Amino acid sequence: MNFIIFDIDGTLTNTKDVDDKCFIRAFEETFSIDISNEKWEDVGNVTDWGITEEIIKREWDRIPRSEEYQLMITNHTRNLKSEKLKDIKQFQEVAGAKEFFNELIQLNEFNVGVATGAWEKSAKLKLDTVGIKIEGICFSNSNYHKSREAITQSVIKQLQSKSNKEPNRIIYFGDGEWDYKTCQNLNIEFIGIDIHKEGKLKRLGAKRVYQNYLNKEIILNQLKNSST
Repeated sequence: MNFIIFDIDGTLTNTKDVDDKCFIRAFEETFSIDISNEKWEDVGNVTDWGITEEIIKREWDRIPRSEEYQLMITNHTRNLKSEKLKDIKQFQEVAGAKEFFNELIQLNEFNVGVATGAWEKSAKLKLDTVGIKIEGICFSNSNYHKSREAITQSVIKQLQSKSNKEPNRIIYFGDGEWDYKTCQNLNIEFIGIDIHKEGKLKRLGAKRVYQNYLNKEIILNQLKNSST
């Protein structure tokens, strides 16, 4: 059995722009700090928890309090709901993602999970909006872990418990350079999604990168066959 793990923003959902916009607005609402010029790749842990903690430590020399995290989550989710009502076209699936995801779930040789650096509520809102259902799917997020490695390891442990088997392969689908680095750190396989054909992942060294899931048979063959 192979474990297949998906990131969300930029990987299953084309929501990076609206998510960034809502996160930046929520940060100013919560902490009165403008982070519009921040570059996520410069942050140690590129997760909602990690970004929030690192910036507050830098600006205020302390970590956020529990109630501040909760307010940040509330504001971020509220902003996403507002943007959804304003223009739902800001929330799209990556082309072919829903069909591909649902097909993998039905195949016995795969056990599927979702590992995202987003807050739990915002992650589910984005998936629900594009019609990707994860009820019963192994899932971890930034509510419970600060690093992407810990989030991904949590999903791997859930998949092991669910299948009661050790995997032949673990393959992670992601779109960010932090996703690629996480897979290197955990020594698991990486498949890149590059919806805007920026070429960043290939420049980093990723061998398998697709723009979307429309050529699903080609991707399925990659998942079923060897990693070379």
